[in-house]
Amino acid sequence: MPTPARCPIRLAVAALGWLLAAPAPAPAQNDAVRTQEGLFVLVPSPITSAVVGSIRAQVKERVNDRARPVRTVVFDFNPDGKDVTNADFGACVELHRFLGELRASTTTVAFVHAKTTGHTVLPVLACKELAMGRGASLGEVVPADAPPLDKPSQGFYEAVAETRKAQWAAIRKTFDKDVDLAVGVLKAGGATWYLDRRNKAEVELVAGVQAVAFAPPGRVALYTAEQARTLGLCTAIAETRADVAEVYSLSPASTQDDPLQGRSPDAFRYTLKGEVDGAMRESVGRILRDIKRKKGNVLVLTLDCSGGDLGVARALADDLAEARKGDDGIKVVAYVPDQAPDAATFLAFGCNDIVMSKRRDAADPTRPDEAREAVLGDFSRVVEAGKGGGAVDAHRQSLRDLAEKRGLPGILADGMFDKELVIVRVHGAAQRNQQRLLAEAEFEANKDKWVFERQVKAKGQLLTLTATQAEELGVARYAVEARDPAAVYALYGLDPTRVKEVTPGWLDRFAEFLRQPVVTVLLVVLGFTGLILEMKVPGLTVPGILAALCFILVFWSQSRFSGEMFVLALLLFLLGLGLVGLEIFVLPGFGAPGVFGIMCMLGGLGLVTFDRVPQSGEEWGLLGVKMTQYMFGMIGAFVFAFLIARFLPKVPYANRLMLAPPVEGAGAGESYLPGAGEAAELLGAIGTTNTALRPAGVVRFGDRFADVVSDGGYVPPGTRVQVIAVENTRVVVKEV
Repeated sequence: MPTPARCPIRLAVAALGWLLAAPAPAPAQNDAVRTQEGLFVLVPSPITSAVVGSIRAQVKERVNDRARPVRTVVFDFNPDGKDVTNADFGACVELHRFLGELRASTTTVAFVHAKTTGHTVLPVLACKELAMGRGASLGEVVPADAPPLDKPSQGFYEAVAETRKAQWAAIRKTFDKDVDLAVGVLKAGGATWYLDRRNKAEVELVAGVQAVAFAPPGRVALYTAEQARTLGLCTAIAETRADVAEVYSLSPASTQDDPLQGRSPDAFRYTLKGEVDGAMRESVGRILRDIKRKKGNVLVLTLDCSGGDLGVARALADDLAEARKGDDGIKVVAYVPDQAPDAATFLAFGCNDIVMSKRRDAADPTRPDEAREAVLGDFSRVVEAGKGGGAVDAHRQSLRDLAEKRGLPGILADGMFDKELVIVRVHGAAQRNQQRLLAEAEFEANKDKWVFERQVKAKGQLLTLTATQAEELGVARYAVEARDPAAVYALYGLDPTRVKEVTPGWLDRFAEFLRQPVVTVLLVVLGFTGLILEMKVPGLTVPGILAALCFILVFWSQSRFSGEMFVLALLLFLLGLGLVGLEIFVLPGFGAPGVFGIMCMLGGLGLVTFDRVPQSGEEWGLLGVKMTQYMFGMIGAFVFAFLIARFLPKVPYANRLMLAPPVEGAGAGESYLPGAGEAAELLGAIGTTNTALRPAGVVRFGDRFADVVSDGGYVPPGTRVQVIAVENTRVVVKEV
């Protein structure tokens, strides 16, 4: 153990060993530093034996991976950037020992970006490297008013200090307030050395001894990031995981936590098709919940979708990101076999990893287009549709935020929406492993700090990334040569025969069937037909039930999950229904209420397919197309209803659905829907209600029966009524 304070000879030997062990300067490189695969491990607080076991399993799986072994592991000791402390010395010792096992073959990095105290300091110092945020602090192993650690406990900190001999006194200061910390230069070798001035023998071996002002005697040390760097404990200043990845030349994809946390993978697969909408979001939500219920932990999500609502796409991306959290988190791998434009790009950025196909196994060699690489990030449709509006900027900022949460440069999202932006790749003039993507204007203004490598995006075009480009920039974790998903399974050590297909529930399949345009229009036609028959033909009940069922299915299937828009669409439809009813049963003629009511019903049916109020010209045009489709459906419903009312009484068995007027002797007629000429002849005529008017019903005029409506409410059968208004074929009567 390093005990230079008690033994001058061992101090000299330690100094010589420190000099010999000091790393040689890295050789100059002519090429840009390429990123490597790394692993970020979140260390929960407090550290317990269970936590250590989970970390051990998680790290060993990746470090011992024969195909792609990880050589740099970053341990994030501040979950969510919060202060941490730990009084469980035993658990911290367990983690310290495990980190010691990794030192031989792995670069271990402690990432501290908040206040870190207690025995958490022990595993932090056990790592080879220490990266700290500027607002972070490290120390106070024991409170200032508590006695120093006992000898056995100190022994573990001394073991950690074996690799930090020159800083042992500074480490001891974190748990012994009486240490009189000073710094000087070893007379043998000239190395900077920290010492405890209470030990006179140690002071004799060091020249130029000066007190360390920020660690005076009488209090336990709590070092800031700058102080720790001055002491030689901190090797890098990094605010975020992306900064840490840059310092150690790690792939941005490495910055994501591994949801498996050492669990054996139990994988499922699913393919997303069609437009991204609220229904897709809810369907995926149920799939994720079902996978968790079945104890699954990996989902390979093939993206074969595009278009739709980008707001919903962002929400779904957040759902995918949320699914990887917790003890039952799911690792979601986005696989892009062909292309993932606009909404699909949002979904890809919400997953843990992105894998893209280079498509080198095209089935038909005579069609070279099929051998092109998969593409990510085509937002041309969105940009063209939203010219001059703020929606494009909102979507750009949303994608940028999502990218930065994955540790990706936000400028990539800017390039996918801005044709004029020029993006260049550079590396630091002083530190070659410091790589950045910059706007060309920013690079030109800072040429003394950066060295140009190449242009990533040219002016006049939107940024789209091929599989090769995405992998090189760290957007995609892997690029595979094949289109077969089995190539993806191999990357994660999955047995293709054991990857289970996710089967949507019958509810999702039924809703998808109902959302087909032909089926939707048919439901609208049947709904309006039933509604017309229920209003115009007395005695029928089946049409009313059929109409209600059809409209319920339309609203349910089209917008089960569109929130406020569903409420708006439903209210518009009900308002329109009420206005049409008012026009038919209360107000004579066909005027503004009827027209406005029909428009409200059509508008409600059209809006129910949207997740938000249409904003662009394209979306308003789509709403107009849908309303036109439903208007033609309504016209067809009127024709269909007339035919049914005309011929249903003559159809065997089917006529039992209608309460036919009673036959009273020879020559008694049947109820009928009078034509315009026949209806006009009834003006002023007096008859007797043959059925109750609710308000529609049948009135007998001599030996004829006619379908009428009352000018008010209910009229019982056998009541004398008079025709007071005739509008086309609509006959209005009042009680006399």
